[in-house]
Amino acid sequence: MRRKRHLSIDEKRDWLADIFRDDSGEYTQADKFKALAEDTKLAQLQADEAKAEAQEAKPSTAQEDILKLLAMLPPPLKE
Repeated sequence: MRRKRHLSIDEKRDWLADIFRDDSGEYTQADKFKALAEDTKLAQLQADEAKAEAQEAKPSTAQEDILKLLAMLPPPLKE
């Protein structure tokens, strides 16, 4: 089986977290700051993708929303 060519966003974020949490002194403070900034960008990308997927899954129109609300109303009272 062919090996994956690119890392997933989760794998990238794990790698960046390892850099940010480094206590051995292998990475400088600048490296840690860059890792934090890149992780923030990837987190925003994930949030945007999740939001787009949620909007695609729920193609609701205003008219459908109004009909759902009307269906939840109780029946009219008898005079």
